[in-house]
Amino acid sequence: MTIPAEALRQTHDTVSLLIGQASLALHRRGARIHPGAIVTYLAAEQEREHDEIRRFFIGVAIGLLRV
Repeated sequence: MTIPAEALRQTHDTVSLLIGQASLALHRRGARIHPGAIVTYLAAEQEREHDEIRRFFIGVAIGLLRV
């Protein structure tokens, strides 16, 4: 099974955006930015999120940062 290139690009862009937004939010709070802090921030975001698609992409971002 081949995943279309456009789908991969959109997934990459979405996950990168989520990680970037989390990094900026942590920076604004004066927190140290590191993968663990970003995972914690995104996990809290995922808990509050009602949009299932956005929750999915947040989960992908968390999974990538935990590797």
